[in-house]
Amino acid sequence: MTRHTYARDDYVAALGTAITALSWSTAVVGREIADGGGHDAIGSYPMAIIRGDVSEGLEELRAHGLVSVVVVPDPLAHHIDAFREHFDRVTAFKTHLLIDGPFEPSAHHRERIRRGHRRCRIEQGKLARWLPDWCTLYAGLVESRGVTGMAAFSKGYFDVLAKYDDITAFAAFVGEDMAGMTLWFANDGIVYNHLTACNEAGYRNGAAFALYDAAITHFGDQGVINLGGGPGAFGAEDSGLFQFKQGFANSKTAAHVCGAVLDREAYDRLAADKPKAFFPAYRG
Repeated sequence: MTRHTYARDDYVAALGTAITALSWSTAVVGREIADGGGHDAIGSYPMAIIRGDVSEGLEELRAHGLVSVVVVPDPLAHHIDAFREHFDRVTAFKTHLLIDGPFEPSAHHRERIRRGHRRCRIEQGKLARWLPDWCTLYAGLVESRGVTGMAAFSKGYFDVLAKYDDITAFAAFVGEDMAGMTLWFANDGIVYNHLTACNEAGYRNGAAFALYDAAITHFGDQGVINLGGGPGAFGAEDSGLFQFKQGFANSKTAAHVCGAVLDREAYDRLAADKPKAFFPAYRG
């Protein structure tokens, strides 16, 4: 089995300080806690791929001196009960939309797909071929949508992605100008819609509809397709992004956020007088 993209050492290192969890065959991203509170960790973006014993990995991270760890396990690769047994907090996080079986987009989407293909030319290739254009598209998305945190990726992150042979890029052109791009890959019977960005010309000409159609058609025989979710929390289905993906999907599943306290004394000290709804509470 090829090492999953989200579990590769250089991928996690491109997100921040990588802390290896050999028991999980992956790494997590270390984070400094403010005011000398030590360090905690978060799983790979956008999902953690954890192989091996869940409890052994937690003990390994505890030995690193971390206060806590938060991961979102891939809902198609992991059974959530294994995490409920060993993590202190397991909460439904997002609804992920899937294509499991024949691809039958909604009538609305079929019309938009046809229009997108009429107005846009779709090309398929490796990210390295179009890396500067992709960085420009994604920077525009970050600015227009106010993207912050881990998803406001650096160019170094995309430099790493561009080295991977399993990442397939689909680019949309209006005339000779790039209007949108989407990045996909497959691993062990699951297809991942990783990132998509369009500019104003792309939105006007339905580039995203044509791009998704091209990617879904290309990967249609490689397993269940996980389109991901929208920007809202679990059950929030009113965003434009969620509804866009829903028009392609025929199934859905829940992704969960899982939090574990690794140093109880330090955690309780940091979380004192903090609202307990968020995990870790000291970051709420």
